Amino acid sequence: MTHYHEMDDSKGDLSALIPFCSDSCHREWCRNASVDYNGWNGAHDSGDSNEYCANCGTIAGVGEKSCECQQDNVIVNRFTTEAGEMCEHGNWLQLPRAMTGKDY
Repeated sequence: MTHYHEMDDSKGDLSALIPFCSDSCHREWCRNASVDYNGWNGAHDSGDSNEYCANCGTIAGVGEKSCECQQDNVIVNRFTTEAGEMCEHGNWLQLPRAMTGKDY
C-alpha cells in the first residue's frame, strides 16, 4: 500500500503527491530533502499507473497494466543501485538510482 507526502502551493492547494513504499522511506526522504514530515500517510490504494518510491525506487503502487511480478513485490526500503532491477518480463521492480534523483 502506497504512502504519500503531500505538498501544497502558496494558496494551500495540493501541488504534488510524492509516493513512497513505506513510512520509513517517507521519513528518510523528508530528512534528506529538508522538508517537514507531516505524519504517517500510508495504506493508500494504487492509482491507474505504477508508482515508484521517491526514496529507494522500489515499486510503491501498481496500476492496471502492472505485471504479476510488480504486484507481488514485497521488498521495501532497499539500497539503490545503478542498474535497478527488472523482473523476467522486463518491468521495473526498482528504478535505477539516476531515476530516483539520488546520487548515493
